[in-house]
Amino acid sequence: MEIHTGESKMVNLHRSSDFIIEEVTDPQEIARHRAQDERHARNLKWLESHWGDLPNARGRYVAVANEQAFVADAAEAAWNWARGVSPPDDGAIVMRVPAERGWRIYANCG
Repeated sequence: MEIHTGESKMVNLHRSSDFIIEEVTDPQEIARHRAQDERHARNLKWLESHWGDLPNARGRYVAVANEQAFVADAAEAAWNWARGVSPPDDGAIVMRVPAERGWRIYANCG
């Protein structure tokens, strides 16, 4: 599975778990990332206030880009919609909505 993370960059989730940490000092690069974070936060805030507009989302994937929503049966379809929104939104989000309502408790038992 691949996830869109920017203009044309993709992340492959089926590769090794190695990662690289780099210090970014370029002011333009920092500004670009901050602007993307703001667009991402805007889409999350929009989704929080519009859950009621998505009655058929349970058990499916919700994509939000440019403060618009799309519900799909597969993550790939949701990402494809988000990539095709005009103008492109590099702060788009896609998430799976659990089929059933209820509390989720996540714990590390190891």
